[in-house]
Amino acid sequence: MKYHILTLFPEMIEQGMHTSILGRAINNGYISLETTNIRDFSANKFNRVDDYPYGGGAGMVMEAEPVFRAYQSVAEKIGKKPRTVYLTPQGKVLNQTMVEELALEDDLVLLCGHYEGIDDRVLQEVVTDYISIGDYVLTGGELGAMVLVDAVSRFVPGVLSNEESSQFESLQDNLLEYPHYTRPETWHEKKVPEVLLSGDHKKIEAWRHEASLVRTAERRPDLLENAFQISCACNEKEESSAWAHDLLAGMTRYGVSLDLGRKKIRKQKNLFDDHDLLILQLPGTLEEGMKAKSEYIRSFAGKETPLVFLCPAGFSEEEEKLEEQLEKNGFRLVARLTGIPSADGLQRFSFALRSLLYSGEWKVKKILASADAL
Repeated sequence: MKYHILTLFPEMIEQGMHTSILGRAINNGYISLETTNIRDFSANKFNRVDDYPYGGGAGMVMEAEPVFRAYQSVAEKIGKKPRTVYLTPQGKVLNQTMVEELALEDDLVLLCGHYEGIDDRVLQEVVTDYISIGDYVLTGGELGAMVLVDAVSRFVPGVLSNEESSQFESLQDNLLEYPHYTRPETWHEKKVPEVLLSGDHKKIEAWRHEASLVRTAERRPDLLENAFQISCACNEKEESSAWAHDLLAGMTRYGVSLDLGRKKIRKQKNLFDDHDLLILQLPGTLEEGMKAKSEYIRSFAGKETPLVFLCPAGFSEEEEKLEEQLEKNGFRLVARLTGIPSADGLQRFSFALRSLLYSGEWKVKKILASADAL
């Protein structure tokens, strides 16, 4: 990952980004960070880059031309129009899904404003993403840029010594992380929960999930409105089921797998509510004694339950009828993926899906994607 930061204060960035984990990542070549001083592209001998705003008002506005020239100098090095983020309180508030999606880029240009902001005309020409780190105002975009670099770099391979540290982060499931403990077992008469000393990984994982739910309810109850228990239903004997499970793993660490190849799963009542999410990939072939694919989902009933429908062999008339049946059974289509995507394509679909779900937009929008287009 290469970061290109356009700023009036390059020394602020340099001083803040060359220590600790990021400093080590830069030294080891996992990420690179280049600052470009916008002032160097000023057209006047005093290196001024700001002027009074049209229409009057307090403060100064950064001129378009120096910003554009600085941007062009970076774009020419990259060799294509780069993804360019403007740090501004007017942007979308940075979240975990956005962070992971940005980490897929090879180059990121971060534009830092100052004064009252930047002439809007140049923003319209060069900016691809408007991102905020919160609903408050800072003296400039440099601190926001450093926050973004730190968050994104955690998902660049090699930056963290333990891959598990970034695989399942706080907020990955739209839940806060569970409490952590280390030695000693007793401190100030407070004991580590017994289950964490048991060595039973299944019980530990269940405790962590419950602890995450409790902590989220106490500290960030707003997140629970769009937090889901995610289940994946597919025939695990089929090769294409692997990417259904990859999608599940990319969405949650607490997922539930339902093997449609097992008669027991097909016959039991599979009931879901509006805080469940079902990822469904119907098998390509029928089990012995079955007459139609609809028999796979006969026992599935939802209650305004979000549905992700995976169609590896294409979306035929049969799939269309099955989709209609699922909607009659209480499911609400939020996304459909047709074809088998590449690993990168599946990752992008996962990010788009998480963004749709956690923002609450799934209630009014849906994703209809083709593997070829991802």
